Amino acid sequence: MSARQEMRSDRHGPLTAFAVDLDRTLLRPGARSYRAPSAVLSSVRTLGLKVVLASGREYLPLSRIARRLGTVDALVAENGAVIEAPVGTRPRAIGRTLGRRVRERLAGFSGPGAEYGEVVVSVPRRAKREVAGLLKGLAVELVPNVDRIMVLPRGVTKATGTRRAVRALRLGSRHFAAIGDAENDLALLRAASLSGAVGNAEPGVRAVADYVCRARYAAGVAEFVNGPVSRYLAPRRRGGVGRFDGRPARPGE
Repeated sequence: MSARQEMRSDRHGPLTAFAVDLDRTLLRPGARSYRAPSAVLSSVRTLGLKVVLASGREYLPLSRIARRLGTVDALVAENGAVIEAPVGTRPRAIGRTLGRRVRERLAGFSGPGAEYGEVVVSVPRRAKREVAGLLKGLAVELVPNVDRIMVLPRGVTKATGTRRAVRALRLGSRHFAAIGDAENDLALLRAASLSGAVGNAEPGVRAVADYVCRARYAAGVAEFVNGPVSRYLAPRRRGGVGRFDGRPARPGE
């Protein structure tokens, strides 16, 4: 057994959920139509999986998008800090008190472009050094997300949020598949039993994913669902348990 297979062996099991990032994964930048993303999520449901929308976005904007997509069972907002599972129940915030302390400290932030959610604070990436200085001593992490830095309670990730969501959905198994594009998706992909990177994903994400899609955005998510995810689930339909063979698939293979 390879080192990679050993690392993943404790995560093999029957998939019950599918976690998908939103921006630059399910939605292309500037997208106005949700038809293709919604169709992809419907195909996930057809496979018998619950859909978890996992995003760095603030809770309220994400919940509005989820309603437009229509086929979402749970929300993981603010990179794991706010969870609504099942959709329609009261959302739960993780680290709200610490989030308030972060806001107090950042009252002295001199740069423009800070965005505040229930817990998360997002600032331009160029402001990382200043923000780190203002928050020195607090139990927070600065998580890169393309051109932004997200300030989160230490240990809060999309992976922890998705695990909470899957538990709240009361599924028979806690194993899930996941797909993303950026650095803030890395913890989620590493926690998944089967992970994918869309064709437009950053190099670091492509390096850790089990499968790297040829297609970009929603088309890439559809490729992952119709290919690796369907194949993983096939043994379950025959009464067995799906497994990942330890070899990452690359475009052209």
